[in-house]
Amino acid sequence: MKTIYDIVMAAPPAQVTRCKIAMVEIAHGHWAAAASTMENVVSETEPGAWTLDCMQMRDFCMLMDKVKYHGLEACAKVPEFV
Repeated sequence: MKTIYDIVMAAPPAQVTRCKIAMVEIAHGHWAAAASTMENVVSETEPGAWTLDCMQMRDFCMLMDKVKYHGLEACAKVPEFV
């Protein structure tokens, strides 16, 4: 999985600002907001490798939001994080 920094650096010009917003949301621990922002990026971008990276980041943010409220037990239900 790419880091949010890598995603921002490879972003199409129309998505740079939105990706930077997601980066700030992640830095402040606002995982649900970051997931929502990444979902908007995915829905407005043509399919491709970069979009897949954004989807992975969105899924990671959603998982981290669950961990924030339910602890590490939230990871036990996701096979790739066990």
